[in-house]
Amino acid sequence: MPGAPVAIGLDEALNSDSFFADPYSVYERLRNEAPVHWCEPWGQWVITRFADVLAVNKDPKRFSSAGWETRFLSQLPLDASSLPHMRRHYSTRVLSMTDPPEHTRLRRLVVRSFTPRVLEAMRPSVEAIVEDLLERLDGARRIDAIAQFAYPLPAIVIANMLGAPTDAREQFMRWSRDVVNFVGTGHPDADRARRTEQTLREFREFLMPIIRERQENPREDLISVLASADTDGERLTDDELVSTCIVLLFAGHETTANLIGNGLLALLRHPDQLALLRSQPDLTCTAVEEMLRYDSPVQRNRRLATEDVEIAGQRIRRGDAVLVFLGSANRDPERFSDPDALDITRTPNHHMAFGHGIHFCAGAALSRIEAPIAIGALLERFPNLRLAEDFDERWHHNITFRGLESLELRLD
Repeated sequence: MPGAPVAIGLDEALNSDSFFADPYSVYERLRNEAPVHWCEPWGQWVITRFADVLAVNKDPKRFSSAGWETRFLSQLPLDASSLPHMRRHYSTRVLSMTDPPEHTRLRRLVVRSFTPRVLEAMRPSVEAIVEDLLERLDGARRIDAIAQFAYPLPAIVIANMLGAPTDAREQFMRWSRDVVNFVGTGHPDADRARRTEQTLREFREFLMPIIRERQENPREDLISVLASADTDGERLTDDELVSTCIVLLFAGHETTANLIGNGLLALLRHPDQLALLRSQPDLTCTAVEEMLRYDSPVQRNRRLATEDVEIAGQRIRRGDAVLVFLGSANRDPERFSDPDALDITRTPNHHMAFGHGIHFCAGAALSRIEAPIAIGALLERFPNLRLAEDFDERWHHNITFRGLESLELRLD
């Protein structure tokens, strides 16, 4: 242990089943009792105050994004040779796992696919996908909004962006869930690692023929753009291209799906805010920003300290692993007034649901297009939308991506 006293009960709270149901009460304890806390079971520092989370995210020199995943993999009780696709993926340079200057090069090559012009041109397609999903719900008295709406929507959008067949969405959803289940644990799990190894092999085999075809015959899709050279003649390698697509799939899919699911539940738990949004649908974009803050779909980022650093009186040693909890920062009363209240009119609302600094989520703008369209259309189509009387609120056991297992709604 790198020298910090363990706060009594906090490790148990972070590793309890109740943490996934309500992480925010644990975050409050951490902010008050140990804002920089060494979690012994995870072997990592946990940072929870907004100011400290912001400072780490803004300091890539002292808090590196490179190497955390390979360190995580090294703790698995498995022979490295049994996980060749995982090791290949996590040792490949991608945006979320690099520092400048490599990160600068990769971001320049990737963000070409996420310019405002490109994303705005996708709006009619997103609207059409939402309309199709809602039409399938017409006549139903009860639905699972996660399985039938929030989860398939971003899978279809990303499949279209990648130029993949529409029927690949079922595979996309399964692949996304497998990768997310592995990276969302506090310590590595062998069974989840084996499933993720299989998933990464399948995804690579699925992608490579599409990549080769787009390199020969470019189209108007994401893979064609990613596979092309930029104005300086630079391009992504094949491994960088595959790993970038993998990250875009699971990060973009889970973030948007959970934003819609978490946001709908928050609205239904706050009928005054739901009534306000129904009466003023022009508040939808502002409401989505509050949903991002109130119950963030991405709860934490990870870093490795590159030198000794002191934060809140704790000495973080060079090489220590650090988890900064965005979900906690977004409920910090030092930053937000009445942070545990849902207020869809909250402005300004400078939350960190998409991170901050050079690693600000490249796909944030896409989520900000999809979620308002999806939530606005669902509320308009079903004016009597409400939680099912027997709805059992269960959350995935994942410390990274916060999302519901299901969201049972009545439509009649």
